[in-house]
Amino acid sequence: MTTTQQYAAVTAVLVVVAGAGRVWWQLHRLRRLLRAERAAALLTDATHHRDMEVFRTRVARAVAEQQAAEEFTARFLDDLAVIATADAIVTAELARTTHHNPQEGDTP
Repeated sequence: MTTTQQYAAVTAVLVVVAGAGRVWWQLHRLRRLLRAERAAALLTDATHHRDMEVFRTRVARAVAEQQAAEEFTARFLDDLAVIATADAIVTAELARTTHHNPQEGDTP
């Protein structure tokens, strides 16, 4: 082998080594990028899951408050109906008597 051929062979080996090094470096960078993307995806999923749990908790609390308000309103309306009935009875009795404090035996 001549010196020129040796230089050509060494240059070819160096080109192959440099090409292999570049390919390895690009693969290394690609692996790092993929790891970063996976970590970001996991973080996004975890954040979404946490946010959904918070949202579900808030919705459950709002639904419970709404149901409590509806139950309170129903009880209030029932109490109001009882008071209206009692008021009607008292009004009827007052209309039936001649004065507001009837003594025993004075009612017609």
